[in-house]
Amino acid sequence: MDDVIKLFGVMVAIMIPVAIGGGVFVLIAGRLKALRGRRAAGSSQELEELRARVQELEQHQTQLQELEERVDFFERMLLALREGKALPQPPPRS
Repeated sequence: MDDVIKLFGVMVAIMIPVAIGGGVFVLIAGRLKALRGRRAAGSSQELEELRARVQELEQHQTQLQELEERVDFFERMLLALREGKALPQPPPRS
């Protein structure tokens, strides 16, 4: 009977840390999963914001190109006026 009690004591001594360790593992795994979910949602939102920003920058680039064409035209027009030549035709509008 003493051997059974000792065996039971050893089993309890082993099982308590295993049970506590398993519980801690489950808690940590749950927290990590929650953090990943938040990070994924934040990353998705951040990605959408970056896409919108890129689209906005592309629109500004198009506007800048149009303004460069206009400045080039006016430079050619002023040069033609100074030299007494015929005025250049304006570029077609897009």
